[in-house]
Amino acid sequence: MGPLGSVVVGVVGTAPDADPQWPKNSPIRIANMAAVAKLDMAGTERGTLYRTCYELLRIVSVPVYVVIVEEGTDTADTINKVIGKIDPATGQRTGIQALSDCQEVPTHIAAPGFNTKPVADALAAMGKRLYAIPVGDGPNTNDNAAIEYSKSLGGEGTGYDAFYVVDPFVSVYSQAAKGNVYFSGAAIALSCFARVKPWESPAKGGMGALIQGTARTIDYNIMDKATNGDLMNRFGISYFARTSMGGFSLIGNRCVMGRFVSQVGLEYAIIRKLAKTAQRAMARNLSESFMNQEIEKLNFWLKSLQADETIMGAQVYLHPTLNNVENYTNGEWHIAIKYHGYAPNEHMVYHLIEDVGIVESFLEGVL
Repeated sequence: MGPLGSVVVGVVGTAPDADPQWPKNSPIRIANMAAVAKLDMAGTERGTLYRTCYELLRIVSVPVYVVIVEEGTDTADTINKVIGKIDPATGQRTGIQALSDCQEVPTHIAAPGFNTKPVADALAAMGKRLYAIPVGDGPNTNDNAAIEYSKSLGGEGTGYDAFYVVDPFVSVYSQAAKGNVYFSGAAIALSCFARVKPWESPAKGGMGALIQGTARTIDYNIMDKATNGDLMNRFGISYFARTSMGGFSLIGNRCVMGRFVSQVGLEYAIIRKLAKTAQRAMARNLSESFMNQEIEKLNFWLKSLQADETIMGAQVYLHPTLNNVENYTNGEWHIAIKYHGYAPNEHMVYHLIEDVGIVESFLEGVL
């Protein structure tokens, strides 16, 4: 069945100075800096897509699919275009809806800079449909507003259990402005996701000097659980802060509803692989040998994932209750897959114990 696959990014936004031959509301594959340059033919760095792709691809090499939308007459109109719809006359998908047309299924999706609840709702719904992790911006105002925004997100079955929120915006250097500008923290977080495997936490390693600052300082201390940064994390909000590694690092391992984003990434990667490889077995007779063969194949594949420490362990077997006469006669059989991934190193707890026995041993040696 092969490896689980690597990161593919899908982003929606504006690029008013993009190559005029590039279509609007249709995914365009960006894989190098030459293609990034075509998102800003005038060199003005206007819109959201040029900066997103520039910051992402200057760090890592991953395929990025961009959906360019027209700038609206005002901010609300632009947000509507980003959210997108399906044209009733032509059937064309626009905005976030167009991400489902990407040639490669995205593992992470975003609309950098568009930090409203309707945009978040659209990303969460599309992420659930594609089994992609949505990465969104917080309100970029203050800590309390970020927490209230996080509390407004969620809901059973809405896709928010996989939603990763970043707040506030960050400061990056702009050649057009000849100085630093504030830009989407979610866009920069995408580069962190792209540096690791889909089943690893993006809060792994520092950003070095790539980030010049943040729109506001988040109080962070690895030894102190009473900081505002720790409070933000407890509400599922990730942020960039200065750390002992030098420069800024992404702080936050969890989605907005509390799940480890690395474990969501593992689950989604397995689902995408199963969906991609299942087609070759369709229409085969549901004989005992065929079913045993499929079970054996999956067990062997998962053992390979266990061997390279992608997963902790796994077991595949026929579901004991759902494989009944009614389902079988309907051409349906059920495969149960038990598995578990590794938790990220979120808390290192050190216990210092003064041992008098060490002093006694020392004195015995001296005397």
